[in-house]
Amino acid sequence: MVSRIANKNILLIGGTSGIGFAVAKQALADGANVTITSSSEERVSKAAEGLRNSNPDKASAVRSYVADLSIKDKLESTVEELLKYAAEISPIDHIVFTAGNVPPMVPLAEASFSDFEVYLTVRFFGAMAVGKYAPKYMVSSKSSSITLTTGTQSKKPSIWFAPAVAGSVEGLMKGLAITLGPIRVNAVSPGFILTELTDRLPKEMKEGAIEKYTQQSLTNDIGYPEDTAEAYLYLMKDYFVTGSTVATNGGAWLV
Repeated sequence: MVSRIANKNILLIGGTSGIGFAVAKQALADGANVTITSSSEERVSKAAEGLRNSNPDKASAVRSYVADLSIKDKLESTVEELLKYAAEISPIDHIVFTAGNVPPMVPLAEASFSDFEVYLTVRFFGAMAVGKYAPKYMVSSKSSSITLTTGTQSKKPSIWFAPAVAGSVEGLMKGLAITLGPIRVNAVSPGFILTELTDRLPKEMKEGAIEKYTQQSLTNDIGYPEDTAEAYLYLMKDYFVTGSTVATNGGAWLV
């Protein structure tokens, strides 16, 4: 049986590592054409090579592009140029937005707006810019989708800042779903997933988080990109789901 994403044109923003790379790898295996992007030329090149090596028969279906979403003054032009590139061969069918960065670990009493500007620029304004410009470069159909990324912190906060951003992205998703229809807009809410991003945390913080979230998980384990990727693939394939958030968190909301 042919996959619903076979021969589809999929753009993965943040698709060079972690969850985004796992989605790209599985989409490629399902016969899709993928464009991956990140802010680092080295990461983009390495990821594209990894995807081609994982599926040599589909090597020509992998394209890559360097786009830095952290520069606020250039964000809109950066996003539109990225979309234009991804749609060069054919209109975009699906966009997966997993671009992210580690939030600044600043206590609220010591926080300033400037501490969080880059984090908000990538996570929220980047997603907003995609929603603004994507319809020009996408197939306007229920078979098309945009999937954003939130997080468990939106429903079960443990720190002061992350839930505000995750909740804002979830709200943005719902607004875009209403505005961009028939293009479907959804979100995935991952729990603690072991990715390269977690490797950027201080060692003690990372080890403590792994222990904490393993103990809190109803599956007795943390999450892995290959499992979480399935949530994004599902949202591409179900043509009747929009304005929804899929949670993949080991039951964290119940514990």
